[in-house]
Amino acid sequence: MRRAFALFLALALACTQSVRPDARAFEIWLAADGSRADALTRFEALLEREGVAGVLPTRELWVTDRLSPECVVEPFVTPPEDMWANIVPTLRFIRDYVEPAIGNVTVASGYRDPDFNACVRGAARSAHREFHALDLLPRDRLVSRERLIDTLCPIHVREGGRFNIGLGIYRAQRFHIDARGFRGWGEDFRRATFPCDARAGPPPT
Repeated sequence: MRRAFALFLALALACTQSVRPDARAFEIWLAADGSRADALTRFEALLEREGVAGVLPTRELWVTDRLSPECVVEPFVTPPEDMWANIVPTLRFIRDYVEPAIGNVTVASGYRDPDFNACVRGAARSAHREFHALDLLPRDRLVSRERLIDTLCPIHVREGGRFNIGLGIYRAQRFHIDARGFRGWGEDFRRATFPCDARAGPPPT
């Protein structure tokens, strides 16, 4: 009991000392449950086999979205193992097309279980629920929303159909990438506000 409480306090401190849970917070979270470290080993082995190890840190792929703090129970979450492979094509697209165009990115949201997805008012069929999707932010805070639109829209038009890429461009610098289907939407999660429309015609239905 004392060890668990000490781990809880250390994790809380680590999380409050950074905007997003950092490497130390992730280590503390892993140490609180031995099964998490075993899952991490298997997950990273899968990423290695698929050639996408190191595209983004695992702690970011497992981070809990903190846009709605009232919904957060744990700072990280282990996605169900039968869904791990779903994130692979998304990571490939980020590696091959997104980061070369806008620079390094960080994860704002990855897997969401049904209860958490409902709490943050995610779409009922959200690609986050099956670990297909990542919401991202440019690490370079000087990358504006307009630059994201100008850069990502042509990529989506040119490559999105071939790789089944969903692109959402939200407010500020936050945007969404998944490899579950070629489509697009804007800041209110609707196709009607997809900012790429004005540049390249409407996205597919």
